Amino acid sequence: MEMIWDTLLAAVCVLGLAFVAWWLFGRLFRPMPGQGVRVLIPGRGEGEDLEQTLRAFMWLRGLGLLDCPIIIADLGLTPKGWELALRLTARWPGVVLWPASDLPDYIARS
Repeated sequence: MEMIWDTLLAAVCVLGLAFVAWWLFGRLFRPMPGQGVRVLIPGRGEGEDLEQTLRAFMWLRGLGLLDCPIIIADLGLTPKGWELALRLTARWPGVVLWPASDLPDYIARS
């Protein structure tokens, strides 16, 4: 019976240490708060990798590791790519689609 309690105690300690390590690792990569930080994703062609890239950033945002606006910069999106980018901006808050030539205006405005 003593061996069962020792095993159970060891498992609880391992889980506790894993939680502390996970929490400290998260704190290590947590971004510093800053007003001027933005993520810029280039949008080209039909936006082949656009959704996958945006999902990765949304995953980071869901973990609390990213807290800034995400900009999809139109660098020659086709009409199909533009439509995809618009659907992605409607799906996730904090994501905007902006023409690359007008990025200085967007940055100055916000």
